[in-house]
Amino acid sequence: MPLKRKRFLLLYGSQTGQADAITEEILDNSAAHGLECERHCLSQAEKKFTLEKETCVVIVTSTTGDGEPPETALKFFRRLKKKTHSSDYLSHLNYALLGLGDSNYTNFCNAGKTLDKRLEELGAKRFYLSGWADDAVGLEQVVEPWIEGLFPALLKFLSFNCPDFSGTSQITEICEIEVERSHFDKDGESSDKKIETKITESNGRFKEKESQAKNTTDSTEPNIDKFESESSSTISNGKGLNETEDLVKHIGDITLEESTKPSLRKSIAPLCDAAVTVPLLPAAYLSINFDIDQDMKPSLLPSNSSAVTTISEATVIRTDILTSKEALKKTLRLRLKIGEEFEYQPGDSVSVYCQNEEKEVEMLLKRLNVLDKADIICQIELMKDTKKAKAAIPLHIPTITTLRSLFTYNIDIREPPKKAVIRQLVEGTTNPQEKRRLQELCSKQGMGDYTSFIRNPEISILDLLLAFPSCNPDVDRLIESLPKLQPRPYSACSSPLKTPQHLDIAFNVINIPEGDGRSFARQGVCTGMLDRVTNQNQIREESTEDRTDTEIFQLQISARPNQYFRLPSDVSIPLILIGPGTGVAPFVGFLQHREMQKNSAKFADQAFGEIFLFFGCRNRSQDFLFKEELMRLQKVDILSKLYVSFSREAISQEDPKYVQDNIKRNAEQVLQLIYNQKAVIYVCGDAKNMAKDVNQTFMKILQEKKEMTESETKSFITKLRLERRYLEDVWT
Repeated sequence: MPLKRKRFLLLYGSQTGQADAITEEILDNSAAHGLECERHCLSQAEKKFTLEKETCVVIVTSTTGDGEPPETALKFFRRLKKKTHSSDYLSHLNYALLGLGDSNYTNFCNAGKTLDKRLEELGAKRFYLSGWADDAVGLEQVVEPWIEGLFPALLKFLSFNCPDFSGTSQITEICEIEVERSHFDKDGESSDKKIETKITESNGRFKEKESQAKNTTDSTEPNIDKFESESSSTISNGKGLNETEDLVKHIGDITLEESTKPSLRKSIAPLCDAAVTVPLLPAAYLSINFDIDQDMKPSLLPSNSSAVTTISEATVIRTDILTSKEALKKTLRLRLKIGEEFEYQPGDSVSVYCQNEEKEVEMLLKRLNVLDKADIICQIELMKDTKKAKAAIPLHIPTITTLRSLFTYNIDIREPPKKAVIRQLVEGTTNPQEKRRLQELCSKQGMGDYTSFIRNPEISILDLLLAFPSCNPDVDRLIESLPKLQPRPYSACSSPLKTPQHLDIAFNVINIPEGDGRSFARQGVCTGMLDRVTNQNQIREESTEDRTDTEIFQLQISARPNQYFRLPSDVSIPLILIGPGTGVAPFVGFLQHREMQKNSAKFADQAFGEIFLFFGCRNRSQDFLFKEELMRLQKVDILSKLYVSFSREAISQEDPKYVQDNIKRNAEQVLQLIYNQKAVIYVCGDAKNMAKDVNQTFMKILQEKKEMTESETKSFITKLRLERRYLEDVWT
């Protein structure tokens, strides 16, 4: 039998860079296994590759929006969906597939599962079990073992000398490092007792969080609700960003031996005594050259070359505070002046390109010992002797820049460090105890500690460096491994028919307290930026009617069309809108749009369907968002019914606390709209709790009012979703 070629095709579909990073890791590890790997984005189909000519392919794809493929993969998916393809169209193809998603959303890993099913329908054969990574619990929990098993499967399929593999084998050992770990006595002094710990390097690198749907607050910020009972001090109020030395001293005062419980800086048995498996250290490939012409102009704005959509300029001209001073959260509405080229519809989102907080950047540069070079123009170059396969400067990294500009506009310094970043930190750590702990945190065996002390509390790279003072990584390596600073999406809460030159967005300002490994209080990256730059121009909603708009701040934005979360073209179809908190934002745009349509001669002879809005907040006097506008829209007969629940005002059990309580109380009317008038249900807000509770409420009232079984209610709601009559725009 002739030997097969040592080559496979590696493809990725990525919305925010996660799938891209995972395939980059696979590419890096391919050479170590003697394999030739050709890697492309799915957007390069028919340009760089064609599946019809391939025999072995590995695909990693994310899911975005309401179970949709990433924007870069849309054309690829459409080509495969063609009905003209025969059932043996891809019978020559063998594949492995890894899907990325979030189980908080209804259509978990839908893009990957749809692709998996379609490949089978076209005759392709799976040579390795498909994997479904869940960001709700940590992508790494599936990604790491899936990659570990991928290479034995590839080697077996390509007929190379490889142990028998069933698709669930243990980790593939690439190399081993023997290190000594000192045991410390209770006073922190090194004792004579030492043990040898075997560190086995393996795969496991990925960078960015893949968001399956947009967040109207900050797409990568922690949920503010879990911090409600804690301090809300921020970097701009009192106890925030102090000098680096003060923070290091503050953290250093907390010794590793104070508690028998594990923490960010300390592990306990059995992990502290175990041999640990750490990721393969990626090959270095970037270098910084400061010896260049200082008259060269650096790129001060985010790199646009990697953007899928067109980036436009917008000007903030008005900022309204929608909540009272007593409210737990501060909610802002920004009015943006947009150009004629910027198009959107109610239900769409707008991505705001943000920047890191300047004090936080200053502290990070100081901690990295490069503050003296922070404003010197430099050139980012490829290392001439790099061992990285097919090395290229990432698209989000400008080649002519300054370190301050790079860490302000281009690199995400707030994203919890992935294991690849921690693996880099290990190399720059001199204290044996700190080095060992970092090895544990990026190891296979330390998965639980990584989740508990890095992922869940969402600590930053600066937090980690402050917690481990002997760690002094090369800034070049961090630039390689830290992710791109992603734009944050916010729902449009206006109508282009009403304000064609303006667009409104609304969001909660995220305040994150110190603690749980976070070394200082902070705000959300984007909401904090928007709060700071508009602070002097913020006026509470009730006093905004007769004031002149002022050019406050220039932003870069891009449109994020929502394919399905749109008003139906038939204005006679009733709408059931469910949006507590800032989830009501897109519905304000819906209602304003319907108002303009109703007043238009084009719809003069048409009957308009009823609109029910279910809104919820904590307190009617503190955070009843858009109260005046909603009351006005109800008064002019655009909004038929407005049901509001106040979770902190409910006195008895009969009082509705949440939106689902009001849905139950008005079940007969709601079902009448759904059954008799083909109403469309829209749900916007929290995916983890609210959206699931609303779904369960619909199931319950169907069982009670229509005497359906649980199976029948699930089928009915699934049918509504397939007919695009139950639509969600939710976030975690």
